[in-house]
Amino acid sequence: MQSMMAEAQRMQKELQRKMDEFKAKAFEYSYKNGAVVVIIGGDFTIQSINIDKVLIDPDDKKTLEEMVSEAVNAAIKGVEEDQKAIQNSIK
Repeated sequence: MQSMMAEAQRMQKELQRKMDEFKAKAFEYSYKNGAVVVIIGGDFTIQSINIDKVLIDPDDKKTLEEMVSEAVNAAIKGVEEDQKAIQNSIK
């Protein structure tokens, strides 16, 4: 019983260490071949958004807004998937 508790504590510490490292990382997601590039932290903070200047059309604001929104959502989904993989890697 005691060895099970020790193993559980070891696993918890390992998961916490990996999650702390993950949160400190930055991830880059390119949307539509680099038209919009989002850099997002492992803690889900958006660090930067780079928009290709060919997309900046004052007469078509809606398309740009949609692309930025889609790029940010894709970046968040990617970080969530990476985070789940780390959580599932602790055995």
